[in-house]
Amino acid sequence: MSRVRVGELDVAYQVTGTGPALLLVAGTGYNGSTWWPGMVNDLARDYTVITYDHRGTGRTTGPTGAFSTRTLAADALGLLSALGVSTAHVVGHSMGGRVAQWMALDGAARVGGLVLAASGPGPLPGSEDGHTRGIPAKMAAGMVELGYDGYVRKSQRDTFFTESYALAHPEPVDWLFDAFWEGRPTLVDYFQHVTARQQHDTVELLRLIAHPAFVLVGDADAHEGGTGSHVDQSLYLARALPSATLSVLPGVKHGYFWEAPAESVARIKRWLADVDVTVTS
Repeated sequence: MSRVRVGELDVAYQVTGTGPALLLVAGTGYNGSTWWPGMVNDLARDYTVITYDHRGTGRTTGPTGAFSTRTLAADALGLLSALGVSTAHVVGHSMGGRVAQWMALDGAARVGGLVLAASGPGPLPGSEDGHTRGIPAKMAAGMVELGYDGYVRKSQRDTFFTESYALAHPEPVDWLFDAFWEGRPTLVDYFQHVTARQQHDTVELLRLIAHPAFVLVGDADAHEGGTGSHVDQSLYLARALPSATLSVLPGVKHGYFWEAPAESVARIKRWLADVDVTVTS
């Protein structure tokens, strides 16, 4: 990985492929090396794919302290600026999709198409009382009972992968944990990432995001985690965004980029091809 100065950070990043710029924004506490290599290489046949480590993760260095998804969006926009990228499509997975929303709101001209993958806008209307603004109690209990590594491993296996896939294909399951663990944030920084995710709220701002958006979710991603069901959150995004297309992947959970990368990439590429034609025509 290379590094570039972005504000107070030295951000670690990697560039693969050629073509229009495509920034991949990882989820809560995840570093850039957790993206499945086959997925990155597939996208890189048509795009210049940029992956990077969030503040507090991987090889990105600099002060952390309290931060928000809006802070992480400023980091990502600063990275694009430092790399001389005028406009990039953005793929955000889980919390990365929340970061991508702030990128579109605060740096509209630098964002092309917006892929919001298994993500959401925050507390949905009518569910505000059930949305934890800090560390979810179940997460805290899991950390105490299983430890940091045990909690992450179990959470990934249970929520990212279907049971049948995890039993038949343990290698990708183990690979994802190892990639996360190698670049894991400190426990304090991990909780900072979780808190940023839990406090994210763009529900009332979605109408201001005019970018073409592709909302992608697995139909089995209905686990009621700290931010509720990703299916419900994604359905809300698709309804509330002015220019959104909803795509539901059958038979997969939160980690379809690792369980079904070929189909996931194929859907994203088809959608991006239409966006590229619209932008250049």
